[in-house]
Amino acid sequence: MKHMKLATQINIIFTIVTLLTSAIFLVALNRVMKDVREQQNLVQLEIYFDEVKQKGSLAESEYNGYMVFESETLMYVDNISVISDVFSFDELYTYYEIYWEPSPFEIARSPVLQTVTYETNDTKYTFIIETVANRVTFVFTEYAYLTQTTNQFSTLLQISFIALIALGNVIILTWSRLTVDRVHNLQSDVGNLIKYNYQVPIKITGRDEITELARAIEKMRQEIEVNERTKKEMLQNVSHDFKTPIAVIKSYAEAISDGISDPSEAEVIIKQIDILNQKVRQLLEFNKLEYLKDSSIFEMVSIKEVIMNLINNYKYRSNIKFVSDLDDSKYYGIYENFNIIFSNIVDNALRYAETTIIITLKNRKLTIYNDGPSISEKFINRMFKPYEKGHKGQFGLGMSIAQKTCEHFNLSLSVRNINNGVEFSIEPL
Repeated sequence: MKHMKLATQINIIFTIVTLLTSAIFLVALNRVMKDVREQQNLVQLEIYFDEVKQKGSLAESEYNGYMVFESETLMYVDNISVISDVFSFDELYTYYEIYWEPSPFEIARSPVLQTVTYETNDTKYTFIIETVANRVTFVFTEYAYLTQTTNQFSTLLQISFIALIALGNVIILTWSRLTVDRVHNLQSDVGNLIKYNYQVPIKITGRDEITELARAIEKMRQEIEVNERTKKEMLQNVSHDFKTPIAVIKSYAEAISDGISDPSEAEVIIKQIDILNQKVRQLLEFNKLEYLKDSSIFEMVSIKEVIMNLINNYKYRSNIKFVSDLDDSKYYGIYENFNIIFSNIVDNALRYAETTIIITLKNRKLTIYNDGPSISEKFINRMFKPYEKGHKGQFGLGMSIAQKTCEHFNLSLSVRNINNGVEFSIEPL
């Protein structure tokens, strides 16, 4: 089946299901209709019986016959061939004389109506006998009428099922082709993603599962487009970020080599190398974020311990005062990565703070406040974007690394202007 086209598979399945359903329906219908058919045969014989009583010898039927006796004398007879294969005329008369005890000719003069069946290996015969005074009327039939109507009914059923299968297949074929065409169009759109560099949107029509698939692919396309654009911007920014230190290193190295500059100015080269080293470290940290998806290596980390180690490392590097108020809250993650998150935020705070940085940890909510200038509303919504330039011209990966790392640990990182300063907040989602 998997080597066939989808439309062919659907048509084959529909045909098989329809045939099986039809077969089961016919078997069940025959069982249910058996008693109904016999009752139907009796009803049509009763109608014929009434006609014989009213019209006498003028009554006619293709499937029934009758005999009328008066004082044991045959008055009327018609269509005896209906039962002649089983009974001769004399046998029929004798049979009915013997069958009824007492004989219908010995019954009292009060009206008596009886229905009798006689079954052979091939068919079944039904008789209706009425005795009124010295007059005996009986009509008879076999299954010819029922066979004829059943054949007509079966033919009608067969035609209906054939029409159902044909019409169903036409409808299924039309629907499947339309569906397969939509799949092909979606396949073509997906194939064009790379060709047109994810710039052409996926066409979305309808409300079914294919539409949901198209919508999911379109969402993926948009994410890829954003990621590709971000990668290009990052590549440009990284190139620009590395260009200046490399140019400084090269110019000082050439000056020292040519004897123009004093060897003591090699300190400038060392400083620029430290800058490059920091930038490379940030790139590696940013790239390593994808490996944080393995939660098996996570553990409960004391945030107070991380913050205190961080403050001890920073408090003698500048004149900025650190104030802390920390409880024993813990986060689920990796110690090293929490240290990177808080270091990047504190680095940013040190860059802008004027006198003080306040770090507070209460009920698993961590806030890092600095009394530096407020962040413009235009930039505050983009400051976690990689290499987004800040209000003092600073840009890099630090804040983007912090934000993405928090996401891996199910933490939210936000920033807001507050009390003549800026506050970063981290708390569980």
